Amino acid sequence: MTDIKTMLKNALILFVITLVAGVSLGFVYQVTKEPIAYQNELAQIKANQAVFSDAADFEDVAIDEEKKAAVLSGADYGKIDIVSAKKAVDASGNGLGYVVQVSSGGYGDKIVFTVGITNDSNVNGISIISINETPGLGMNAEKVIVPQFEGKPAAQFSVTKNDPASDSEIEAISGATITSKAITFGVNAAVQYFESALAN
Repeated sequence: MTDIKTMLKNALILFVITLVAGVSLGFVYQVTKEPIAYQNELAQIKANQAVFSDAADFEDVAIDEEKKAAVLSGADYGKIDIVSAKKAVDASGNGLGYVVQVSSGGYGDKIVFTVGITNDSNVNGISIISINETPGLGMNAEKVIVPQFEGKPAAQFSVTKNDPASDSEIEAISGATITSKAITFGVNAAVQYFESALAN
């Protein structure tokens, strides 16, 4: 009888602890949900401005799911998603080009970044929103990979371990080929989507 009472008492204590923990987690989620969404929005705005510094505004453009699916059916795009597209406009409302946000599977996690492509089909630049790669290797993408895309003709880029022989070659981060390819293939997907769905 004592054993049953002890079991019931322990079960009740465990239930109360679980209930309190669940309610606390729910409360914390509700409290942090809006600040996290706000920080994500700020990161997106910052990334947009980084690839189109002369834009006054960025207008949402609906993703063409059929064209997106056609682009992402490519062999190199299995871990890539085209998240969103925005039209970059100047103060007069004239279109300057588009910002395509991409998510690409890297070595450690998803790498999320924006690709700015001008109306005359040049990559204005790329800006990383989120990356969680190997410290000292893949995490060097911001200083090694990002600058290599700026001002290049929108093309299908390839990764090389040597000095690039053309504008379409991107030099890999030493010891981080997977990260280098994840970003490069993501840019390629953005370029293809731009050409398919956004180019005038």
